[in-house]
Amino acid sequence: MKKIFFTSVLLAVSLLFSAQERDAYWAELLLKEVNGIRTEQKLPLLELDEILSAAAFDQAEYCSELGRLVHTQDNSKKENVTQRVLYYEGLHGRLEENLSQIAYGSKEALEPNGLREEIDTDQKLVKAIAAAWLEDEKSSKLNVLDPQFTTLGLSVIVSDEVDHLFCAVFGSEPYKPLGTEKLSLKNHGIEPFDKQKCSKFLERFPSVPQLFSDVIKIKGNEVYFEYHSLPFVEELLSDASDAVAIDWVDQRQYKCDRGVQLFPGSIAKGYLQKPLKKSYLLGQNLADSIGELHVKLGEVPSFYSKATTEPNLILVKDGVHCATVPFNKIESKKTEQVPIESAVAGESAATEFQWKDSIQFNIPLFPNGWDSLNKAKLELEKINFTIASSNLVLQVSPIHQEGLQTTEEATLDKTHVAWDFLQSFIENTYYQLEMAELNEEEKIEFLKEAQKGDEKLKAFLHRLNELQYAVKGEAKVQLKAETAEQLNLYRFFLENNQIEPALFVQSKLLNKVRAGELSAKELPQADPGQKSNTLAVINNQIVLESIMGAKNYGGNPIYLAFFELYLINKRHSEVAFNYHVAKLEYWSNNQAEIRDMEGWLSDFRKIPADQITPEKYARAMMNYSLLAVDYFYDKGDFDKRRKSFTELMKWQAKGNLNSNEKLNLAKMLCYQDQFSYAIQLLKPEVQGEKVDQETLFYFLQIAIYDKAQGTDSQYFDLMEKASKLYPSVFCQFFTTKVNGKQSLENVQLKNLYCTTCN
Repeated sequence: MKKIFFTSVLLAVSLLFSAQERDAYWAELLLKEVNGIRTEQKLPLLELDEILSAAAFDQAEYCSELGRLVHTQDNSKKENVTQRVLYYEGLHGRLEENLSQIAYGSKEALEPNGLREEIDTDQKLVKAIAAAWLEDEKSSKLNVLDPQFTTLGLSVIVSDEVDHLFCAVFGSEPYKPLGTEKLSLKNHGIEPFDKQKCSKFLERFPSVPQLFSDVIKIKGNEVYFEYHSLPFVEELLSDASDAVAIDWVDQRQYKCDRGVQLFPGSIAKGYLQKPLKKSYLLGQNLADSIGELHVKLGEVPSFYSKATTEPNLILVKDGVHCATVPFNKIESKKTEQVPIESAVAGESAATEFQWKDSIQFNIPLFPNGWDSLNKAKLELEKINFTIASSNLVLQVSPIHQEGLQTTEEATLDKTHVAWDFLQSFIENTYYQLEMAELNEEEKIEFLKEAQKGDEKLKAFLHRLNELQYAVKGEAKVQLKAETAEQLNLYRFFLENNQIEPALFVQSKLLNKVRAGELSAKELPQADPGQKSNTLAVINNQIVLESIMGAKNYGGNPIYLAFFELYLINKRHSEVAFNYHVAKLEYWSNNQAEIRDMEGWLSDFRKIPADQITPEKYARAMMNYSLLAVDYFYDKGDFDKRRKSFTELMKWQAKGNLNSNEKLNLAKMLCYQDQFSYAIQLLKPEVQGEKVDQETLFYFLQIAIYDKAQGTDSQYFDLMEKASKLYPSVFCQFFTTKVNGKQSLENVQLKNLYCTTCN
């Protein structure tokens, strides 16, 4: 009796309503229920849409006549929900459909997986409908909770006034044409993505979206396709039917006060221009003679604005949409060398240098020999020289041996008359013949007279008079002294041929030059003519010149200056390292001169890595790899090119690059079409609390090209960080000067943008 009563009531009510009024009644009830659920989930509320309701009525009626619930139709023009909405001239970018059938008097759950109750009111019926949808985890629930949907169409077919068949069509904001152009509802005949047809293309050209990110050029009222390699484009568009087209998306489709307005289907987001086939592209190419592609693709659409319109490139293979190149103004850099400092001999973090040594001072006796000897002893004190043994010899010329006794005589270990040096000087001369038969006293008298008329002999005899002071022991240099005192120490070591301590002090003085505390001109110079003895010192002098920006040393380019030293001693670590680094720099600036890179690598590996600062060694290997990727590309050896990128990433981890250097390297990697490596390089940089502005936004631009390296939630977290750290730059990110607004298809990101920027 209870069921009959309700049936009678419903019959009376149904007589009062037309089908249209009935749909409106149930739509209002169901919309309220669904929007209540979406409100709890903080999702955009749905609004009723007449076109979607027409499509919903079409499918509800079809299911009623068929006697079962299906999402397809036999009519090819209405085969699926997208085609049905297009049939009614709806331009909703995303569409999904829910179906349900519930009868009065049945028992259903009023909440997901809840207890079943008898359906005896309209409110219970719509609650049962919503609960059934939320229990369907794979489709219906996803549609109810999809943040992209903003519109809803609904129709209800009532059978025997008891059985209610509901069809709900969920849609995104409908696309509204912005210009006067006629839209192609069938995308000019381009078929949607087909995995089988596109598989070979995607396997061979997986990074086309990155490669072609800047090929679209707008010049006045015309749009061009420009790419630097015609052979690559010919290889890419291998068949005559292959084509390209432009999908014009405008920022007005992403207004904050409504949902995103996308054109229906998966091919275009906005206005799709007619595709142009390979024959047109090659036939109209303006740069065929130089091996490039510069071809006009047509005129910009009537609604085009440089400030708001974003062109996407569509690639068509075998009539199928195989790839989209999204709008993105990515800055990339031509490959260059990473900064690297030359190796400095004697370089050390220590502040003191200790060594065992023997030193001999040859001090001219005149005019102040004894005073000079005392000064020499003071020099030994400055280097903390602990004397183990010493020997002081007074050497005199034969004509000066008398009258040289002084108060210092007691300290002498020996007095030596330099007859042996005199004999070497007069050998094979007139003096040798004249003095052959003379005794020692006669020779002295002869020399006294002879030197009066021979300035050369006189000077020689004068120079023979010297103090020879030799010491053995242990020395220690402590660099606590003022710069002037360090310079004196360095000069002292050079003059006494003490190369190791000279290098230690010289390396510290070079650091002062780098820091601007000392002028390079103030450093004493070793004699370039004595390269074999002062090889390491001259190496450091060349380094100093390069620090100061000089391109030449000793009349030669820096590269050749190091090469000269390298030829003298190939085993000297710092010299060998600097020569190889300078050669890479020379090749970088003169790529036509690159020869035998494998030979360079073989020789470089002979340098003991433990004798070079690890950071410098790693950077040298990075610079080799950066040259190698182009070198092997030109040779067509792509396997070695891939390995060069692997080596580059291995060595960069050891190169201690700062944030700016990593960003520059990332831009170079993007120029080389190695976006995944660039993302890998910058990812650790953007994960900390403090992150460089340019690095963060560059990462956000390129991260879309390798989503395997991060989840959508991680990307949003970075966007949120960017909005808090750099709000004004964050808002500029979504302009045509940078990335455009197309990433705002993500509702969560769009809400963040609208909250931050409006």
